[in-house]
Amino acid sequence: MNKFKKIILITLSMFLILLNINKVMAAKGEPTQYINTIFAVNLCGPGSSLTACLNPVLLGSTTAGTTMDLSTVAAGATAGTMGNLNAAVVGTTYSFAQVILSRAMTLTGTVGSCVTKSGADFDIDSPSVVGGANSGTAVSQKVGIPSGATIGSNMIGTTSTNGINGTDNSSGNGNIADAENNVKFRFALSTPYTHKAGKLPTFTIAFDLSEAIEFSANCTSSVTPGPPAVTASFSN
Repeated sequence: MNKFKKIILITLSMFLILLNINKVMAAKGEPTQYINTIFAVNLCGPGSSLTACLNPVLLGSTTAGTTMDLSTVAAGATAGTMGNLNAAVVGTTYSFAQVILSRAMTLTGTVGSCVTKSGADFDIDSPSVVGGANSGTAVSQKVGIPSGATIGSNMIGTTSTNGINGTDNSSGNGNIADAENNVKFRFALSTPYTHKAGKLPTFTIAFDLSEAIEFSANCTSSVTPGPPAVTASFSN
């Protein structure tokens, strides 16, 4: 980890770290491939919660998005970097953050007899649920979040690419509409962070993928990305 500390003197590195968790063989499980596109990372201002990111501070963003395959990264290794702390307000304490990510992901996975399959990819421009197969060998499949009240209360469908522009779903948290290609995913920091002048800490985001793919009971009605458990913290 010391080799990264020289880099973060001038940039804030976002480390996407896989946790070593046992696979849950049920309707939910751990995919062997998990490719997602992240557009932005925000710190959320005072008064924020899992259901609202107030006065978001943009740590970093890309209009094209940064694509990362978390499944190929060894535990503790770096999947990608994004952003810096220039926009954070000195003396302000931040307790929550959010990422803006695409509703479409590419997964490969097997859960019991359920497997991802070819020829049934999620279409982000016509976001209907896709199904898996109940036999065979798992192959790469584009899956996604179908429209409706289909996500947790710490998420909301959005047209935003940086957490500041665009519009959010008019029905509120837990909802995503056809025209909303992205999702705001909010999470609490392990420990509140107070920004200090001249300090450039590492921002670590750890994703637990042990339940990051979900199949319907019959395997064929639906296969969707499950929300990863997130742990985030700052360290010097």
